[in-house]
Amino acid sequence: MTGTRDGKDLTLRGGCTLALVSFIWGLNFVVIHLGLGHFPPLLFSALRFLFCALPWIFIVPKPKISLRSLISLGIVLGILVFAGLFVGMHEGVPAGIASLTMQAQVFFTVLLGKFFLSEKPGPVQILSVVIGMFAIFAMIVIQGTVGTYDGIVLVLGGALSWGVANIMMKKLPRVNMLGLMVWISLIPPVPLFLMSIAVDGWPTVAASLRAFDASGFMAVAYTGLLSTIFAYGMWGSMLQRFPTTSVAPFALLVPVFGLLTAYLFLGEHYTAVQLCASAVIIGALAANIWHKKIEKAILNKKLPKNIIDTETAGHVK
Repeated sequence: MTGTRDGKDLTLRGGCTLALVSFIWGLNFVVIHLGLGHFPPLLFSALRFLFCALPWIFIVPKPKISLRSLISLGIVLGILVFAGLFVGMHEGVPAGIASLTMQAQVFFTVLLGKFFLSEKPGPVQILSVVIGMFAIFAMIVIQGTVGTYDGIVLVLGGALSWGVANIMMKKLPRVNMLGLMVWISLIPPVPLFLMSIAVDGWPTVAASLRAFDASGFMAVAYTGLLSTIFAYGMWGSMLQRFPTTSVAPFALLVPVFGLLTAYLFLGEHYTAVQLCASAVIIGALAANIWHKKIEKAILNKKLPKNIIDTETAGHVK
């Protein structure tokens, strides 16, 4: 694994690649919606991770982490995150709203980092978390009037689990992200398959597997191969080649593409209040990414006045 080349500016080709990855992740929520028409949510998630793991574990080297860490991440990131997302969308959360709600993982990561990693978020980060979580809470209330509270709370639970997984990954030694995703994908399929049988019943699971057609295969292949293997691999490559500050902002495009593609392909419509809440959440995410620059700009703006005040006080003395 090569080191991050912080001094290298993001190229046009790199920017286009990151935009493509963001589009793939945004469209992923539309594909999940369509896939849920073919499979029960837990079975769909199990198949997705099966496609992530096989045959790639025979090609991609195992990351140098403990078996305990591998299993723990597989449970949290593989089972809890995506079971929450898939079941929540199955319960009625629209694809566009789900793509936005899952971004709460950023705010959860900041909060969890403060308590479990002794990280000290800056004032702009704290404010962005408060504003972002308030907007998501408003989204939950709004969504409850047109869908299901249970569904969006499940998606939010998936976002919380994603935040926990982020903290777990921060404690790991530096590893290749693609290899990590491939190997932790070995953990979820069997538990999710058994959970699907317990929740949905064997007749439903068996009927879904017998009806496995081309469109169902495309949904599983997209979420497993394109959205995970390809997209995570490209994202990790960009993080290695360019500064994090140049790469991270492209994540803001994911909910934008999610809302847009859900509107274009699924005909989802959003109220003015939902769109305003979405804009606030995306703005809070942007503030969290650029918090250091914002805080520096505010400090520089105040600095001349502070200097003048200090000099004035010295003359008075």
